Amino acid sequence: MSDNNELNNDEDNAIANSLAKFMKFSSGKINVRINNKPTLSLDFQRKTKRVLMDVKDASIFGMSDPSDDNLGLFEKLKAAKIIAQIFDENDITFSILRKGKKAISLGKEANPKLSRVITGSDDIQIDSIRQTAKLGRDIQKSQ
Repeated sequence: MSDNNELNNDEDNAIANSLAKFMKFSSGKINVRINNKPTLSLDFQRKTKRVLMDVKDASIFGMSDPSDDNLGLFEKLKAAKIIAQIFDENDITFSILRKGKKAISLGKEANPKLSRVITGSDDIQIDSIRQTAKLGRDIQKSQ
């Protein structure tokens, strides 16, 4: 790994830490609508230090440039492990929901059992294999 990549990783980690601290002290909801259709909501719960991201329409993920997505599965998993660890260090639980149903939790309250074998992390919990698989299919369809 070159020094430049390490610097970018350090910068990325600093940004993720700053974002986690922001999330820790935030409260309220953000609802994203596209073409007047509910797409994504973020619910910041300051008292419980939880953030819920409810993906109502995965087409929002298809809006990015596909050429920007040149990370392989292992790189994505490594990035998720780093983010989950940062959330844990900041006492935050970040849950990803699909249409109101919990799919994955990252951070403090993650208590993986089987998912520890899959992710290799104590900070990522697959709450529902069914919802996680459906979310994955939804995202794939949108790209």
